[in-house]
Amino acid sequence: MKSRPSFEKIKTISEFESHYWYREELQDVCLNLKISSKGAKAELEERLKSYITLGRDKFLKKENSAKRPISVRRKTKSEKEITLKSKIIPEGIRFDSKFREFCREYYNLKKFSFTKAMAEAVRDAEKVGNLKLSVQDLLKVYENPPKEERPDDRVLRWNRFVKDFHSDPKTSPLKNKLI
Repeated sequence: MKSRPSFEKIKTISEFESHYWYREELQDVCLNLKISSKGAKAELEERLKSYITLGRDKFLKKENSAKRPISVRRKTKSEKEITLKSKIIPEGIRFDSKFREFCREYYNLKKFSFTKAMAEAVRDAEKVGNLKLSVQDLLKVYENPPKEERPDDRVLRWNRFVKDFHSDPKTSPLKNKLI
């Protein structure tokens, strides 16, 4: 197996993409570069590709101009009663026991679990500053999850494959799995 150079020696996106990176490694690279290490693996990869393309100074300038204030939803906690018309971000609605109870009663379920698609919808709304996203909109996402794949889905599929591969009795005789 070809060894991977340190990130500092990588000069092109194609060179970066030619190697497999774990999320933790990408976070470490970001921390070493003193840039944000938050986000999913796909977000970290995009951030580092942008860093490679723009160079440090232009990247930092772009990142600093794109900084948004902390979400209103995270600053405030909703004390109001939740209704279908409640706005997620301005009213500070969170995925907590109060909201879970509302969803259980609305769908007449014993147990209600938030979905990845719901979390993505809120995250996307926060990114673009969509203050109109309502509880009703979020429940539509719950009822009709998006069909298209997001970049994170590839990572989750790979992680599932690796876990299944390692737990399969047929692979137990292999010494260096996946190398």
